[in-house]
Amino acid sequence: MSFGCTVNKDKNGALLAYIAEKNPDIHLRKLLKMVYLIDEKFMEMRGFPLTWFNYLAWEKGPVAPEVYAVKTGAFSSFVHCQKNEAGKNIVTPVLQHDYLIAKQMEAYSQYEKEIIDSVIDAYSAKTADELSDITHQKNSLWSKIVEEQKVTFVDGKSDVEIPLTRLNEGNEEKKAVYEEALDYMQFCNATSSC
Repeated sequence: MSFGCTVNKDKNGALLAYIAEKNPDIHLRKLLKMVYLIDEKFMEMRGFPLTWFNYLAWEKGPVAPEVYAVKTGAFSSFVHCQKNEAGKNIVTPVLQHDYLIAKQMEAYSQYEKEIIDSVIDAYSAKTADELSDITHQKNSLWSKIVEEQKVTFVDGKSDVEIPLTRLNEGNEEKKAVYEEALDYMQFCNATSSC
């Protein structure tokens, strides 16, 4: 299990509800891509991810299994998932009032919210397939891992990890920042005090 479901569970639940509120009737696959793209942006900007979810290389792109588990009740205090008439898994926030969802987001700094909003603004109008195309671009981390590991998908899934730390390759400063942030997350996980 990742820090995304231990140390950051409530923050990440708030994030999922916020994305669902900003994208009414969001398909689970689109939610998965939005969360990944937010983490990718945080790696670019800060050198470590926002959510600390682990990602796997699935056929349709990177997937955090903990977020995928929303369809079976994960993060149920924040979001719920149900199939629509077309059989698609639709995610909606548990809290229906914008103010209450915004209140949950107070766990994030203003800087973090600005980055989250920039990703939501950039990708909200795109479909899940368009977001998959973005994560599948030739030089994307997903594409590199799939090619290097010669990933074989079984029912569209694999257990091959996508290490976000690869996005810091060649940048010693970001690597050091990541290690410091990782130490902090490990401390929080061990002490349950953060």
